Amino acid sequence: MDDDEQKGYTWEAGYAEGLNINEVLVEDEGGSIEKSIAKYVADSKRKARLAKRPEKVRLGIMRHVMIVIDCSRFMTSKAMPPSRFVVVMKALQVFLERFFEQNPIAQIGLITCKDRKAERLTMMTGNIRVLNESLNSLTEAFCGGDFSLQNALQLACANLKGMPGHVSREVVVVMAALSSIDPGNIFGTIETMKRMNIRCSAIGLSAEMFICKEMAKATKGEYSVALDPDHLQLLFSKHTLPPSSAKSSECNAIHVGFPYHELIKTRSFCVCHPDTKPISSRGFICTQCGARHCSIPAECPVCKLTLVAAPQLARAFRHLQPLAAFQQIEVNKGLCYACESRLSGEGFRCEKCRLVFCLDCDTLLHESLHVCPGCN
Repeated sequence: MDDDEQKGYTWEAGYAEGLNINEVLVEDEGGSIEKSIAKYVADSKRKARLAKRPEKVRLGIMRHVMIVIDCSRFMTSKAMPPSRFVVVMKALQVFLERFFEQNPIAQIGLITCKDRKAERLTMMTGNIRVLNESLNSLTEAFCGGDFSLQNALQLACANLKGMPGHVSREVVVVMAALSSIDPGNIFGTIETMKRMNIRCSAIGLSAEMFICKEMAKATKGEYSVALDPDHLQLLFSKHTLPPSSAKSSECNAIHVGFPYHELIKTRSFCVCHPDTKPISSRGFICTQCGARHCSIPAECPVCKLTLVAAPQLARAFRHLQPLAAFQQIEVNKGLCYACESRLSGEGFRCEKCRLVFCLDCDTLLHESLHVCPGCN
């Protein structure tokens, strides 16, 4: 076969067909692919927004998520300027705000992994302030050594195995390393996670890895590789929506307490900070045992009662009846029903009330408000 007729190696065809590399990554006049990546991210956001979410599906609303942060030497790379570490920290803080906005009764824990060792940075909590303080305590100088996926999964499993069967147990690994230095058979660890119904997902920062792909496939998680900082935030946003529950998960009636946020005048210590004094003169008193808490949602460590606020519980159930995707139409005149800005080019029409909205209002309604102002 002549060189002109040869189109490449046979193994390249499988990847090219799956990713559509020739269509997605198109160089501009200067040889850059930044515009192609930006267009791909914008198209992905639009596709996710227009996708119809299934109704009447059993969801894991009470989520317990362990986030594993790769703190190996690969995080100091300048591939994503100023560095992968800085980009990931910013993306995580944005993700935490969106996550607790969409999942008010969920809890998140943080795990760091460096020098082949995994350590718990923050225990399970629903307090975003504690999580942000823990992230701010990390610096780029902290990163070093190699990454161990197996040790990170084993530590996450140890923190999630004590959770009740009706909660959704998840692990999200943010990985920059291209290798994993493990002490044993990692496939056995993946089987353990699968048997315990722990959903493992991964976000890569370098290139696709076979072991991460197999882990996500076995545990029904998601795995993608970030192209740039904007794409990284898009991949994080996929984890804000609660996943569907497994058929084998338990169905139990849960005792819930609704404590008031009140001024506590009596001297008492907080179960959240047993080694220090309470961070505020106000707090929440467990309705069952009287233990003091700084924030809710939380599970009382004394009586194991789930403590939430009524608005938080109401916001959590809106995922069971999601706002239907609006139909994209061509609009040459008219105003947006919500913001009253002039429509030109495209609009988004609600199928029930037949009112038309602009792109910004459509994004706001589906990502934050979850209600149509025309229907309500």
